[in-house]
Amino acid sequence: KLNRLNLIPYGTRFAVVTMCPGSGGGGNKRSRQENGDDAGVKEEDVSDLRAFLKEEEAEIRAESRTLLNRELIARIESCKSLCDKANEHQSFPEALSSGLVAAVRQELSSCFRLGVRLESFINTYQPPLASGGNVGVSAEVQEGIYQNVRAMTTESGSALHRMLAYEKERAVMRTKCNDEAVWERYQAVLEANQMHEVQKCCFEMHSLLLLIGNSVLSNLEHLRGEDTKALAHMY
Repeated sequence: KLNRLNLIPYGTRFAVVTMCPGSGGGGNKRSRQENGDDAGVKEEDVSDLRAFLKEEEAEIRAESRTLLNRELIARIESCKSLCDKANEHQSFPEALSSGLVAAVRQELSSCFRLGVRLESFINTYQPPLASGGNVGVSAEVQEGIYQNVRAMTTESGSALHRMLAYEKERAVMRTKCNDEAVWERYQAVLEANQMHEVQKCCFEMHSLLLLIGNSVLSNLEHLRGEDTKALAHMY
């Protein structure tokens, strides 16, 4: 017995489609739900993962005291010192021979590692994605702090790649340029840009580190763990 007739355009003709009772997949879906096959992941299914992450997060949060009270302060002081030294040098060869360039590269690597560890620390407070109310506000604040840290992590890694790119460009152009007059002009511009990059890295890292410190101190009440079972956080 036919339920209804549907006319579907097919070229210049119409195809007749018949819908019979039970021809769809609704019956099978209801059957799976009644049997419990489509019930999703249950709490007891991820008990091992929950216990493991709880231990890892406790260790990361304990380490965060050292990161914020010692490592972050040390990086700020180091970048401030490098800013002063970078202003004293007038040319890139001078900064390179004095060891400033190597110190800046080392500091960028240290800032990158600090940033990754701070990202892990902030992520330990990740609330449910559909949280609202006070928990939702805290989630937005945590995202803002994370983005500040992420900006430093990304910039420190990018700065190292830019320094390498300058060195590669110098090596390639020196082998290709046969006219000494052209090479001298190119070398002067290249070294000026390299010196600018060294100074830029120092000032940006110092600024980003201060921003991270201020954003953490201003929003400590939003960096806290919550018992998600006790919160009415769902919309």
